[in-house]
Amino acid sequence: MKKREDLTIIVAHSAYLSARRYKVSGNFLVSLRIAVVIVCASFLLSTLHYYYMWKQTADHVELKASAYQLDKENEAFRLAARQLNDKISSLEVTSKKLQVLSGLEQESLGGVGGPSSFDNPLLSLDSQNLFEHFSSMETKSISLEGTLIQLQDLYNTRSILLAATPAIMPVAGYPSGRFGYRIDPFNGKRDFHPGIDISAPRGNKVIAAADGIVTTAGRKFSYGKLVTLEHKFGISTRYGHLDRYSVEKGQKVKRGDIIGYVGSTGRSTGPHLHYEVRLNDRPLNPLRFFRD
Repeated sequence: MKKREDLTIIVAHSAYLSARRYKVSGNFLVSLRIAVVIVCASFLLSTLHYYYMWKQTADHVELKASAYQLDKENEAFRLAARQLNDKISSLEVTSKKLQVLSGLEQESLGGVGGPSSFDNPLLSLDSQNLFEHFSSMETKSISLEGTLIQLQDLYNTRSILLAATPAIMPVAGYPSGRFGYRIDPFNGKRDFHPGIDISAPRGNKVIAAADGIVTTAGRKFSYGKLVTLEHKFGISTRYGHLDRYSVEKGQKVKRGDIIGYVGSTGRSTGPHLHYEVRLNDRPLNPLRFFRD
């Protein structure tokens, strides 16, 4: 075995004093080196350990924050999905009503219903399937909105058509002259009668049979005092033999508004209202338009 060499340290205090020698054994030096290595290794291991613990803690905090954020996003997503589901239900109800109002579907007289276990399917969906379900509902919502717009347009058109259709009796009375060919009461010859006659006491109110605009308010040949209303879709109505009228040309009227009073002006045998319905100026039988 190789002998460990000792270390001699010489310390000179000053120029006038003799130097002192200190001898350190080789075994001590080896032990000192080992101690230094152990201390350095321990310090390094401790540093690595604390760094690892710090990194683990930081990763845990970051992971926890990410999980919390993900939970918030999932909850917001679920809320949006529930709101979209409610919107779809509302759209379906509105669509059903518009179909009934538009005459596309007859409303049933009765019905059944109640809560269902499928009312809230979102509760049973995990995050993976939630997006697919939401996308499906979003597509359905867009489709329903498109259908709803079409139904709304159809309903608006039908509403305008109904408002423009002369569907009520313009005066309280009874029919005294039919539509079509008849024997003329003045000359006894067969002649075409383009409207109906409704007998009523002089001065009875005459009302507009539908929404429209007054295009005539004055005397016109055999009609006597006449009011003509222009409705939409080429429909017009005439009210003849009036005692007087209460509207003027260009005035807008609603169904049921008073436009004049029963009289016997013009070519007439007595108080009554001569009433016509025309489509593109072609006379039609007014009785076909009256509601039951």
